[in-house]
Amino acid sequence: MDTRTGEEIREPVKHPLQMAFERNLKFLNQETYDISFFQNLFCKTEKMEIITVGEVDFPTGNVVLADPMVYLGNEKYQTTLEKQIPKGSYDVELAMIRSALAGVRVAAARLKISDQIALRYEIAMPKGFELADLQKPGVFSFFGVDAGLACFADAMTAKEYKTFLEEWHREYPNGNLYEDYFAPLFAENVKSGVAMETGAGNFLLWKLPKSGKKLVMFASGMGDGIYSAYWGFDQNGNITELIIPFMNPEYFS
Repeated sequence: MDTRTGEEIREPVKHPLQMAFERNLKFLNQETYDISFFQNLFCKTEKMEIITVGEVDFPTGNVVLADPMVYLGNEKYQTTLEKQIPKGSYDVELAMIRSALAGVRVAAARLKISDQIALRYEIAMPKGFELADLQKPGVFSFFGVDAGLACFADAMTAKEYKTFLEEWHREYPNGNLYEDYFAPLFAENVKSGVAMETGAGNFLLWKLPKSGKKLVMFASGMGDGIYSAYWGFDQNGNITELIIPFMNPEYFS
């Protein structure tokens, strides 16, 4: 009640998408979730499509998570994970949600390391830290996104990517990396069969021009923010997958 006018003060009514977005922010980056959450993310339904984008190369097995337009190749700001995976090439799968509120979005990304079923999940800690360190002051598990994109990459690929960026910016000092180089590639990818099936070009399988090493870039759910990844382990304690949740589908149905 406004005591000056006697009129009732009403809070602004939020759009359902804004409410879902705020709820989703609070949901992300928890230390753990029920196993059913991860299983349901990659379960095909009427509103959820699971697509395989392609293989990412891991010549060292050191996994890097980063926004490829802003942080990939910058060792200070990209996130290299503590746990390693066997050297090799692994498929990246995307859980694409068709939401009446948010449209077609990448709800989660998965690096599929083996075909074994994950029976346990654990938040992925950055290099130099273990799970027990998560409660210590100044220790964070997440990586930052400032250009609406994320990626899985190997540490060696990230270094080569840095060299690519430096060479590109020397050749095009006034250029915009995304608009001038990557946007046309994303646009071309929209024409691919898998992108047309999902109704969006939210991802790109890209090769470094010189070495041919591959990484996958994909849209980060609702856009910029901080996101954590989670290791999946089989009955023998071996790593089976690495999942980055961007959206809780229940909030956007």
